[in-house]
Parts: sequence; structure tokens; C-alpha cells
Amino acid sequence: MTEVKSFEKRRIDAQAASFDAFNIGDVHVTYGRTVTQTHLVNFTAMAGMQLPLFINHNLAQDGPYGEPIVPGFLTASLSGGMMESVLGTNTLAGLGMDGFRFKTPVKMGDTLHAEIEIVSKKVTQDEKRGVLGVHVDVVNHRSEVVLEYTAKVLMNR
Repeated sequence: MTEVKSFEKRRIDAQAASFDAFNIGDVHVTYGRTVTQTHLVNFTAMAGMQLPLFINHNLAQDGPYGEPIVPGFLTASLSGGMMESVLGTNTLAGLGMDGFRFKTPVKMGDTLHAEIEIVSKKVTQDEKRGVLGVHVDVVNHRSEVVLEYTAKVLMNR
């Protein structure tokens, strides 16, 4: 019989990237997420959206896309979670999101990911934090950019 040695357990906390770890020009590619009918139903109910284009399959099939499409704000919300997975827990606040361009309709079954490019960095006056500027492209499984925008976040250094 082989003797099993006892090892001391170690607790290792995941380390989130800080402001200083990001470099201008870097592009961070996030995980992918397939948009489902559950996303669509829950989001439109929560937001009170009632456009037939989003919630009525019968009317939407006679519309320009042949089926319901996903609200752009749902796509933006999903991309916010994707961006959080890159920026991490050293993010203190979102300072603004601008220039939203919904370029291609998103449909149920589309798989999306975000490509987050670091476009600017500025250390704050107290030097303990920094403002990170990012350009976000949300891309579907056909490599089409479906949404693009810019954002600024306040982060710990």
C-alpha cells in the first residue's frame, strides 16, 4: 500500500488585472455567448419592451428580418459582462459609454464575443487610480461586427 503524504492547503485568490497591466493597442478577446430565446424573453420583459420586432414571432416573420431580432440594448448589456471579464474587479466605476453603432441585427442563436481594444490611459491626480479608454467591437459567429462603442472606466492601479 502506498502512503499518501499530507499537504498543507493553500488558498490562492485570483488576481484581477490592474490599470497598469493594460497597454494601449492591446486587443482582449472575450468568451463567446450564444443568445437564446430566454435572454430575449427575460430582457424584453424586464425592460418593458413591446415592439413586435422583438416579441411577436408571427408579425416578425413578415418583417424585414423574417424572425424576431434581439434588442440592441440586450446586445450592449451582454457586452458589458464580457467587458467586465477582461477589466476585472479592479474596475471602480464606469465613467461613460459613447458612440453606440448597431451595425447588424442579432438573432436568437447568434454567438457573440467582444474584442476590447485599449485606446487610452490616464493616471488620475491622486496617482492611485487611472482612467482606461476602450473601443468595443461585438462580433458574431460569422465575424460580423454587430455593435461598436467606446467606454471609459476608472480603475485601481
